[in-house]
Amino acid sequence: MIRINLLPVKELKAEVSRRRELTLGALCLGLTLTTVAGAYVVQYSRISGLESELKDLRAELAKLNVKAKGVADLEARIKEVKSKHQVIEDIDKKKSGPVRVMQSLSAATPGALWLTQFKETGGNLTITGVATDNQTIAEFLKALGTHTYFKNTELVETTQTDQPGVAPKRFSIKSRLQYQPALAQADADKTHAKAPVVKDN
Repeated sequence: MIRINLLPVKELKAEVSRRRELTLGALCLGLTLTTVAGAYVVQYSRISGLESELKDLRAELAKLNVKAKGVADLEARIKEVKSKHQVIEDIDKKKSGPVRVMQSLSAATPGALWLTQFKETGGNLTITGVATDNQTIAEFLKALGTHTYFKNTELVETTQTDQPGVAPKRFSIKSRLQYQPALAQADADKTHAKAPVVKDN
């Protein structure tokens, strides 16, 4: 009697297929883990590089902040010195202002004109005096207009005098007095000086 041992072919094929799938899965898993590990290493390297660069930038920023503080302190000192210098200049101008006003007034006064009063209140100036004629008064007004210390100078009135030994024309002038005139205003005053109008009463 002949016996034939039939192997379970289907089961063997299924086993081989399972092993193949397991092997393929293991290979895929290994490849995935390798890829993830490689990406992690690359990312870690980049992060380390960026952290190192950030540290260097922070150190440089700290140095620049120290320098900037030094510059700010220097600018504050310069500003303080300029402020003190300006105060000194203002004091000098206030000291020399009245003297220069008197010098300008003297230079503007014609020979045939005499001043009887010079009154200043809060920068508003009133000048009274006598002159030989209206032309002399007009010349005086024009001369005052060329000096930067006198602004908006105008004739208030003129009157005839009959007093013996006194010039026949009495006048009153008002002006805005500036002890520290700006250079720009000086040029403007000369350019826009108005011709004086003399009223004969």
